[in-house]
Amino acid sequence: MQNISVYLNQRASHTSFDYWKNNIDRSLFRSDITYRTPKDLNELQENLLTDIRDNKHAIVSVGGDGTVNTLIQSLAGQDIGLLVMPGGTANDLATELGNKESVKKVTHFIRNNEFKYIDLIKVNGNFMATNGGLGLGAQVAGRINQTRKTFPKFKKLMNLTGKSVYSFFILSELRRLSFPKYKIRVKSKQFSGEIETPLLLINNQPHLASTFNVAPETRNDDGKFNVTIFKHKSNRQFINCCYKMATGEYPYGDPNLISFETDSIQLENLDLDNRLDFFGDGEIFCSDADSKQVWNIESCPKSLKVYSKDDEKSLLNLKNEVCLS
Repeated sequence: MQNISVYLNQRASHTSFDYWKNNIDRSLFRSDITYRTPKDLNELQENLLTDIRDNKHAIVSVGGDGTVNTLIQSLAGQDIGLLVMPGGTANDLATELGNKESVKKVTHFIRNNEFKYIDLIKVNGNFMATNGGLGLGAQVAGRINQTRKTFPKFKKLMNLTGKSVYSFFILSELRRLSFPKYKIRVKSKQFSGEIETPLLLINNQPHLASTFNVAPETRNDDGKFNVTIFKHKSNRQFINCCYKMATGEYPYGDPNLISFETDSIQLENLDLDNRLDFFGDGEIFCSDADSKQVWNIESCPKSLKVYSKDDEKSLLNLKNEVCLS
């Protein structure tokens, strides 16, 4: 019998405890399931340490990318598989892993023991699984998270609008954004120099918010991540570039766009009067006011076990079914 712990973030945008529990119970009825709804970060960490010590077969995350981010801080490097259920707004990791179908289909990855290992990115000791960066993205993530805390009914609005809420906040930021905005020193094997940018992104997968096509060639299992630097000098140039990405295109040939793959990079804020925060998986990192404003970023290859469709296992199962028939 599989021993599974399900973590439900009841503050996430698309989470209803009864809905998820009933569907998961029906899909994994042969498993021993513990449901956890920790009231704060300390309780969550205590629960996770208990699950790791008890050698749970799997951890199920029901929430958004922020919930996943909290869990992977303890699960990185462990041999406990993580199943990501799309219970938030953006659901970047769930989408990238192909876990966007019904609860029954997604939970079958655990039943069939279909898993793989993906890379994580470490930022000053904090892990992230999807996308992050400096500049406009951190402002948007911070405003959304603060609005969600201040106005409880904002969760219902996010239920109705979904990912479009991010577009609204991005547009509101662009109205007041001036160029150049942030002065950053970049150090990496592929590119080094001092830049001025409204947005610098670190990407572990091709898409941001499921549709923003920012790094089309990036993978989360090759030991590298993508760095995208926007060097546009005007709102119009920047918006045109972002519009193409948002509609699924990629602005090949844009002279104001720097993009490269690397396994490590250092970023430093050169204007300490203009504070910067790093955001990752929709959460704000390095928010300490005494931070030196330097971010050391590195790839952690194959450091997270995730339950997801595995093409090789799927082909093997298909072959066995054909042989048996």
